[in-house]
Amino acid sequence: MTDAETRVLAHIDGRRAASVEEIRLAIRQPSVSRTGEGVAAMAASVRDALTALGADARLVPGDRFPIVEGTLVVDPALPTLLFYDLYDVQPAAGQQGWSVPPFAADMVTDAQGRERLVGRGAFNSKGPLIGTLATLRAFTEAGVALPCNFRFLIEGEEEVGSPGLPAYISANRAALAACDAAFIPYFGTNGRGETIIRLGFKGLVLVEFRVAGGDWGGPARGDIHAANGALVDSPSWHLVRALASLVDAQDRLVVDGLSDIVPPPASADLALIETAAQRFDAVAHRADLGVTRLKDLGSARALLSELMLTCTLNIDALQAGRIEEGEGAATLIPRTARALTDLRVVPGVAPEAVLGLIRAHLDRRGFQHVEVLLRSAYPASRATLDEPVVAALIDACSVHAPDVRVLPIHAGAAPMHWFSDVIGIPYAFGGVGHGAGSHGPDEYILVDDVVPFMKSMASFFYRFAQRRQAASGKTGPRC
Repeated sequence: MTDAETRVLAHIDGRRAASVEEIRLAIRQPSVSRTGEGVAAMAASVRDALTALGADARLVPGDRFPIVEGTLVVDPALPTLLFYDLYDVQPAAGQQGWSVPPFAADMVTDAQGRERLVGRGAFNSKGPLIGTLATLRAFTEAGVALPCNFRFLIEGEEEVGSPGLPAYISANRAALAACDAAFIPYFGTNGRGETIIRLGFKGLVLVEFRVAGGDWGGPARGDIHAANGALVDSPSWHLVRALASLVDAQDRLVVDGLSDIVPPPASADLALIETAAQRFDAVAHRADLGVTRLKDLGSARALLSELMLTCTLNIDALQAGRIEEGEGAATLIPRTARALTDLRVVPGVAPEAVLGLIRAHLDRRGFQHVEVLLRSAYPASRATLDEPVVAALIDACSVHAPDVRVLPIHAGAAPMHWFSDVIGIPYAFGGVGHGAGSHGPDEYILVDDVVPFMKSMASFFYRFAQRRQAASGKTGPRC
């Protein structure tokens, strides 16, 4: 470790309170991309934070909300890291289970006596985003030059499927391809103290299933009295049966032909899962998730394989009829019923191929009247252990965490295929620090983990620059 790195790490210790407060301020600014609440203000705040770092930063149009882009060039001879993240969050209004207001950024002491910073976006992803920007600020405050250049791509539509990203990538492809690698920061330490580096993401397909009464049956013009259910088909029941045909009793996808297009897992992935299974703690994992039981899938190996190596379909919301406040549901046969779902696909499986199989599967079972509407989609992506950016992240996390492990893929999704497959640059994802509750109530990060997270970022920047230059033997491409 160089003297410069040591100075930065010491400065990060000294600005702990300031760093935590910067994250709290970001949480207090709503940025809900599904409703638009506060998104413009948050975009401007992120742009201003980049400008304060000395970056050339600006807002560029997305689909509905702006992308914050910028460049911070320290020395054209240094490698360049593409910092990708998101500033938007999922809705919290009406979500049950919050013990504090979701945008108050309150400190809450948990059962273990640890102080949690609770709020929508704390873990996903304002804690990592603002914590990384605070790390960059620490370099300036300590009077230490950054070891690499940065290009910033921070979007405000990730939580709605990144609809504006394809056009942005197309318009800026050459500049992005000139970067040496991409990176997503993350509080990657689980509740057992293991810091997990994941080598990829599943793909995400947002699909709506819709049934409306018409020539096939059901109410043709509008809702009708429920007493007619003995004679008139119910769109709601047809939707439920159609969805049920897609999965088995364990909610595994059983779509006709799906198993034929899912590639067999790589031996390296199976080896990583086998290693992880030997240390898997189901009790601790349940606690991390806030659930009382997991599915009965057998061994730890089976659970982890199911999590990482299979395609899944989740029902995010069901809608039919109406519920009158304080009065219960109206007794009627609704003319329309819809389900909003997210389909997660593993590497090697094209989203459009799965949608085609679902359409054919439903048609074969008499559900031609069930519409399958694609809202957004992107495929899975992979990183590899031999890439300098991945090795640098593992090295950096190992400096600041006692137990660093590698898993083949994250069951969550991020549009990193744009970088790894379309642009053609490698990426890494991770960091030290614990958080949980993404998209749910009482989302949090541990206050005491903000400094270790920032230190892992600072050390990562140094190791990325060193490994990238060593791998190339010369200065590599630049943004």
